[in-house]
Amino acid sequence: MPQDPTDDDKTQHYIEMWKQTISVQQHFNDISWRIRGLALTAMTFTLGTAAVTSRERTEVTLFSLSLKFPTLILFFGLILWLAFYFVDKSWYHRLLIGSVKHGETLETELRRMLPKAGLTHQISASSPSPLPEYFHNSWPYKQAIHSTGKLRIFYWMGVLILVAFATGIQLSS
Repeated sequence: MPQDPTDDDKTQHYIEMWKQTISVQQHFNDISWRIRGLALTAMTFTLGTAAVTSRERTEVTLFSLSLKFPTLILFFGLILWLAFYFVDKSWYHRLLIGSVKHGETLETELRRMLPKAGLTHQISASSPSPLPEYFHNSWPYKQAIHSTGKLRIFYWMGVLILVAFATGIQLSS
């Protein structure tokens, strides 16, 4: 007949589960940063290619719309940028958040035995960035920007850069 685990055994099991959870959090965080790094590389390549091809005066007609070739390159770069955003936010960011929530649950249990356990809780509490006062009335995030908001800002800044360059090239003579 199996014996009930001792409190020390339970503590050791929770610690091992917590260690694995931290490892999973690190893994998803690393993947997310690699995706963002690849997205920045793709954007740099897109901007460089558009700059080089802007020397030529090539135009492309697409659905009876005349576009300069570099504008078309920037448009495809924008689609690629948004694909990176989709993968980052819809897959890995959600998995990271799930692993953080699981880590917080484990830490809540661990705190019963080890009151100082709380790394995941502390990281979650420290992550939000406070906003300057002048943003409080006009910004959709009220007091602080959490990780999902930071992710959106990162990618939407890229969208603005690509759209601004495409518009500038298309409107230039």
